[in-house]
Amino acid sequence: MVKDYKYIVFDLDGTLLNSAKEITEENRKAVSLLKEKNKQIFIATGRHTLIASKYIYELGLKTPMIACNGALIKDVQNDLTLHMKVINSVAASKIISYCKQNQLDFLVYTPKAIYHSENSKRVNVVIKYNNTVDKELRAPLYTIQKLDVLKQDIIKILIRSDDDSLIVKLNEDVNKDGSVTIVKSEDDLIDIMTSGVSKGDGLNILAKHLNIDLESTAVFGDNHNDISMFQVAALSIAMGNAEEKLKKIANHITLSNDDSGVSHGIYKYIL
Repeated sequence: MVKDYKYIVFDLDGTLLNSAKEITEENRKAVSLLKEKNKQIFIATGRHTLIASKYIYELGLKTPMIACNGALIKDVQNDLTLHMKVINSVAASKIISYCKQNQLDFLVYTPKAIYHSENSKRVNVVIKYNNTVDKELRAPLYTIQKLDVLKQDIIKILIRSDDDSLIVKLNEDVNKDGSVTIVKSEDDLIDIMTSGVSKGDGLNILAKHLNIDLESTAVFGDNHNDISMFQVAALSIAMGNAEEKLKKIANHITLSNDDSGVSHGIYKYIL
């Protein structure tokens, strides 16, 4: 007999979304079927809610979103923050200075806005997102010059880089005291949050808040920032395009995100 999984958690990029950053029709139908069967659906993403909320509305979800890899948990529909952990201002200041000195392409997430470096190419993802949503759902976007590091709460710093050794360099240069968590979320993306933050931690917090049984929880993901979530949930399903490290600890491997792997995984392992 197949175990009854009541709570299903999806990562967005590389998982629920295809390479065009869309939810395929197959995935949409499978998620609708889960809802019909009274399953509770959650999103757990490295993205800020400011650039992920449209997917909550697209799928008609009423559940809170785990955002910024667990640093932010928010009920998007009611604009209610359930949990937030910020980087201390000394650490944030040090990291932002390092990024500027090394002319890195980076974004800074505060509760209400996204700030970008002058040279940022990654900012185009935010601009593209803003172009696909109504005005009230657009993420407020500013250059890094407008950010007052000491006065603003900083939830996450995102760096776009192809340098595989950058995480090591960051840990050596700006994280000797371990005040932040540094993790890869995509091949060329590095996410920085305050120490102890992870999607797994976020899932634990949400589980306590909503009385969710983690033994009845299934998760889908594709990258290093999903590892902690796979370690917490009863059932873990890695995408066909997932990092090898994640595939090794997954219970199952489904098709890739461009082949509607979420839909395939839902029908094969959950329904």
